[in-house]
Amino acid sequence: MAILTINAVFDSAVEQLDRERRRLDSLDRVDGASTHVSTKFDHEGFSAINRALSYVVMGGVLEELMRQLPPALAADVLSLGIERRHLPASLVAAMDSVTFRKCGNDNVSSLIERAGIVQTVLSHGQDSRPVLDFGDLFKLADGQTIGEKHFQALWLILGLSGDWKNDPNDSLLLKEIKSKRNNVAHWTEDPVTIGRSKRPGDLRQMIFRLSDLIQHFHLGVWYWLEDRKPKAP
Repeated sequence: MAILTINAVFDSAVEQLDRERRRLDSLDRVDGASTHVSTKFDHEGFSAINRALSYVVMGGVLEELMRQLPPALAADVLSLGIERRHLPASLVAAMDSVTFRKCGNDNVSSLIERAGIVQTVLSHGQDSRPVLDFGDLFKLADGQTIGEKHFQALWLILGLSGDWKNDPNDSLLLKEIKSKRNNVAHWTEDPVTIGRSKRPGDLRQMIFRLSDLIQHFHLGVWYWLEDRKPKAP
C-alpha cells in the first residue's frame, strides 16, 4: 500500500465526513417526502438507525486518520530531509518506545538504558543525522476508540503551540462520538434510541465541527513541517 502524505490523509478524512453529511441530507429529504407509515416496517425506526450510523462513520473516520498519520508524517519528514535535531525531543521519545520499555526494571541494564536516554536528550540539539523512517515506531491508533487523548497525544508529541482544540467544546464532541459509536457498535444501547435523540441537522452540525477540528490539526502539522524544512543555501 502506498504511503500517503499528511495532506492526503487529512483531506481524505474531511472528504469522508462531507460524504456522510450528504448522506444525511438525502436521509432528511427522504424523511420529509414520506407521507405514510409502512405496514411492513417502522419507517421512523429505520430512519433513526440510519442517523445512529453517523456515529459509527465519524468514529471510523477518526480511527483511519490516526492510523494513517504516523506513516504519512514519517514519509513527509523523509522527503524533506529533516535532521534529527530539528525534531522535538517528545517525538524522538515517542519513536524510541523500545528503549523506554527497557527502563522499567531496577537492574543494571535498566540503569544503562536510562542514562542513555538522558544523554540522547542532552545531545539532541547537535544531532545532524537524517531522520530514518519512523512510521512503525509509534502508533496513534492503539485499538481503542479514538477520543480526546489521541488528539492530545499528537499535539504533545509534535510539540505544537497553542491549544489542540479548535473549539472549547471539542472535548465534549469527541466524548459523545466515542461513547455513541461504542454503544452502536457493541449494541449496549438500542441504535433506534440513539438515532431518535438526534435530528439530521444536529448530526450535520457535529460533522461540521469535527471537520473544523481535523482541519485545525492539519494546519498545525503543516506549519510544523514547514518550520523544519531545510533552508535553501
